[in-house]
Amino acid sequence: MSGPQRAETVILFAACLGLLACGGNTPTAPTPTPAPTLSRTRFLAFGDSFTAGEITAPGAATLSPIAKLIVVPSASYPAVLQTRLQSTYPTQASSITVINAGEPSERILDGLQRFPDTYAASRAEVVLIMEGVNGLPLVGPDISTGVMRIMVQTAKAGGSRVFIGSMLPQVGGRPRAQTPTSELVTYNARLQEMASQESVSYVDLYNGMMAEAATLIGSDGLHPTEVGYRRIAELFLAAIRAELEVK
Repeated sequence: MSGPQRAETVILFAACLGLLACGGNTPTAPTPTPAPTLSRTRFLAFGDSFTAGEITAPGAATLSPIAKLIVVPSASYPAVLQTRLQSTYPTQASSITVINAGEPSERILDGLQRFPDTYAASRAEVVLIMEGVNGLPLVGPDISTGVMRIMVQTAKAGGSRVFIGSMLPQVGGRPRAQTPTSELVTYNARLQEMASQESVSYVDLYNGMMAEAATLIGSDGLHPTEVGYRRIAELFLAAIRAELEVK
């Protein structure tokens, strides 16, 4: 063996000894972070016009003090929520559905009659309920909360996780803002208390929208704008991620 070859052999041997002395560690590629997933993927959104996606018709506010309303399903919070869930959990996108079971102008006692069959047909794993603003001053927060409790218990008995959405803020001075703020605040407090008692999730849409109510609520003072529906979807999404995302 020539001198240069002997030198190369010695250097290689020394390098191997050094590697063994360090435990034989070699750089490894970082382990990929698993994509987030949900423990449940089939949702039912139940409620009145706030769920259906009713908005003030474009230009209607300039023609009448009581603006005409139209339902725009693609603008509804269930539609927006489904899109956001599918983009947040791409590996489950094909299995994530949010059924829109909103009924414009529905009062809570009518919702109670409609809920059992709608829920049974949906086979929902998760139920989002936002109901009770229509006729609230007539029925009152206590009765309305009792009715909501029955719907919650029905969904729980079927094995579903339940999220209760609070009433939304209204904008005083606009034509359909007819529910006293005190009624909304009291009802929301009762709903939050009931949600705690029933061990279900309460989603505070009221305070989540209050600061920007002038733009998130439409010209009638009652129904959300398209931006408002997106905010509702984001607030529900945050609650769903906190409760149902697999860690």
